[in-house]
Amino acid sequence: MVEMTPAPLLRERALPQTQRYAALDGLRFVAALAVLAFHYTARETDAWTTPASEFAPGVFDVSKYGVFGVDLFFVISGFVILMSAWGRPLDGFVASRIARLYPAYWVSVLLTAAVLIATGAYWLSPSEIAINLTMLHEPFGVDHVDGVYWTLWVEMRFYLLIAILLCFRLTERKVLVLSVVWPVVAVLAERHGFDFLAYMLVWQHAPLFAGGMLIYLIVRERRNVMAWMLLAVNIAFAITTAGPEAAQRIESTTGSPIPEWTQFVLIVMCFGAVLLVTLTPVRRLSWSWLTTVGALTYPLYLLHEHIGWKVIAHTQQYGWLVAVLLATTVSIALAAGVHYGIERPFAPKLRRAVQAAIGDARSHGRRAE
Repeated sequence: MVEMTPAPLLRERALPQTQRYAALDGLRFVAALAVLAFHYTARETDAWTTPASEFAPGVFDVSKYGVFGVDLFFVISGFVILMSAWGRPLDGFVASRIARLYPAYWVSVLLTAAVLIATGAYWLSPSEIAINLTMLHEPFGVDHVDGVYWTLWVEMRFYLLIAILLCFRLTERKVLVLSVVWPVVAVLAERHGFDFLAYMLVWQHAPLFAGGMLIYLIVRERRNVMAWMLLAVNIAFAITTAGPEAAQRIESTTGSPIPEWTQFVLIVMCFGAVLLVTLTPVRRLSWSWLTTVGALTYPLYLLHEHIGWKVIAHTQQYGWLVAVLLATTVSIALAAGVHYGIERPFAPKLRRAVQAAIGDARSHGRRAE
């Protein structure tokens, strides 16, 4: 029997901030491709004159599960965001998140809107597009320029919790407490009609983020028995919250229900995949192409849906496979352009500017006192 000691809980040893998991980057890209496959060959859309379930039923039966790529993203995010926040001051965390999210997002919003306007398919006003640029449009009841943006607001609420933790000094013990209290309170809030609290605590996805954070603690200290136990608890929570939510999205957007057992298997696989690339010898992979495709994941995710559907709508006469491959190629090419042309040159400048602005505001606040 393993003795549970408090020692692992008291250590504040962080993984090096420069450490890179190439396989985790590759896994992010796989998650993006799963979502892309769902949108192109499973989700109901006017891009196809005939539903994918009819012209490629075998592909449809597999790609409809691509919805779970979002759940995988959330587990990965729990791991990566905690790793990036560890040992970093609040202003550094805020600046890094803004620089990471906004440059590619701004360009993606404007590019997607331009394509939709040019093709006569757009429905939002200029003011609504402008509000989308803040990434805070959902709480104001403004429609998304692109449907995939709903996940960004989910991520923002998670970042808020991490920021609150940083205000009180981030420690293993606090992360362990958060990883169990957060999902429990979120579910109780939903069950007892505290809808706003449940919404802010992203009750359906909380166990995914919490589980990712626990995997980070386990990577830091594999003998952290408490972290392993709480990870198991969060996997069980995720099966009962995130699993049904993903199943409902599949049925509502494809018209095809999925067996209950698949929810269980795919949620477990999401956690298992992150454990595989961070705890096993796979973590030592250093192939540079994995890091490259990982860097393209975020802009690819932002750009692929509506633009890809436009490509499909204009090329499907050459066959569904050609249309999907062309849509995928165009989306990846645009993602590469955004990453190399926007993110790489401008994100570091934005991070420094935001951090400097926070520092100036703090200095003014001290002088005012």
